[in-house]
Amino acid sequence: MKKLIFSLLLLILAFGIQGRLLSQDSTDELNAIQTVVPFLLIAPDSRAGSMGDAGVATDPDAFSMHWNPAKFAFIDGKGGVGISYSPWLRTLVPDINLAYLSGYKRLDSKQVVAASLFYSSLGDIPFTDDFGNFERNFTPSEFAADVGYSRIFGTHFSLAVVYQNQN
Repeated sequence: MKKLIFSLLLLILAFGIQGRLLSQDSTDELNAIQTVVPFLLIAPDSRAGSMGDAGVATDPDAFSMHWNPAKFAFIDGKGGVGISYSPWLRTLVPDINLAYLSGYKRLDSKQVVAASLFYSSLGDIPFTDDFGNFERNFTPSEFAADVGYSRIFGTHFSLAVVYQNQN
């Protein structure tokens, strides 16, 4: 399954970006780096990340919006918030980081609403011309905002609807 997802991601990158990552257009202006959305594949919480991205199969918690929003229907408590920050790949690149904020509120015994924000900073990327001369720095960042509704339908069955906005 991971090979299939990886292959589909490569196809999306190949056809979506079409080799324009660091190219210049006809007006000699630099194009922005387009990373699509691979940052969404990174675990925002240390618990699921330490278990090999097994967040789908764990008990519900404040980070369930990333893994499976339908788990919120089974969560205990009236509400909660989860915050995480990760200096991503700090030993390789010193300025890449991820930040995640999520929260949920139980409406009644069967319904829960939840929301999350996922922010990724890719650090400073130097742009050069064809001869390797520095032209300028670019600091790309990405974010995703989610809003969801989860409802329990049985002792082991729930559904969720989520709206996601990526930028």
